[in-house]
Amino acid sequence: MKHLFTLTLVTLVLLMGCEKNEEDPGNPTYKGTEQTLGNGKVYSWVTFAADNNPLSIGITLTKGALDNIPHTGVALVLALPSQAVGKTPFSHIMIDYLHTGHEPPGTYDVAHFDMHFYIQSQAEREAIPAYPVAPAKFDNLPPAGYIPNGYIRLPAGVPAMGVHWADPKSPELAGTGKFTETLIYGSYDGKMTFIEPMIAHEFLKGSPNVNKLLPLPTKFEKAGYYPMNYSIRKVGDDIQVSLDAMMLMQ
Repeated sequence: MKHLFTLTLVTLVLLMGCEKNEEDPGNPTYKGTEQTLGNGKVYSWVTFAADNNPLSIGITLTKGALDNIPHTGVALVLALPSQAVGKTPFSHIMIDYLHTGHEPPGTYDVAHFDMHFYIQSQAEREAIPAYPVAPAKFDNLPPAGYIPNGYIRLPAGVPAMGVHWADPKSPELAGTGKFTETLIYGSYDGKMTFIEPMIAHEFLKGSPNVNKLLPLPTKFEKAGYYPMNYSIRKVGDDIQVSLDAMMLMQ
C-alpha cells in the first residue's frame, strides 16, 4: 500500500492538533494496565476522536517512575487498552531501560529508555533470534519507501527487536550535539516493524516539552491510523510520550 504526503497535508494535520485530554468527553482517553517502574507506575493509553477514530497512542510515567530504577535494566511489555485493539496498526508497546545504554560508543551509551511501539505481534517479535542465528532475515531490508527517506541502518540487529534505523541528521549522529531524544524505526525480514522514541533518562528528568513532526515513510505494509507527529511532555507530575495526530494510511 502506498500513500504520498505533501507539506500542506501534514501541516494541516498538525494545526488540527491532538492533545491527550482525559477531561474532554469528545476525545475520550482509555488507560492500559499499570505496571511498576522505579518508585512509580507506567501505563499505555489511547485517545479517540468523537468519530471513534484514534488520535494519539502513548505511554505515561507517573511521579517517581524515573527514580530508583535497577541498574540491571528493565524490560516491560505494555498491553494496549482493550478499546485500542484493532483500531491502530500497533499491537503492543515495550519499554526498555538501559542504565549504561548501548552502541555506538560515545553516542547512545548513556542511561536511556527505548520505547518501542510494535506493529508486529508479540509472538512474532519474541521469535526474533540473535543476529548470527538468522542473518538473512535481519539483512532482508524493507523495499524503498517503507523506512523514512534518508534513514540509515544501525549495526547488526537485536534479538526480540530486529534492525534499528536512525536519522543521520540527528544531533548525536551528525556531531552537532549530544543525544537527548531521537526517533527510531525498526524492521525485520523485509518489513517495517516498529516506531521507537528513544529518550535519555537525564532528558526526561528535566521537564521535557517536545512536539515534532514524525519522519514518515511513504509506504505502509498494513493499512491503519499512523502518527504524523510525536511528543515528549511533562504534564503535572507525569511524563507522557506519545505518537499523535494519527491519520488513516492505506
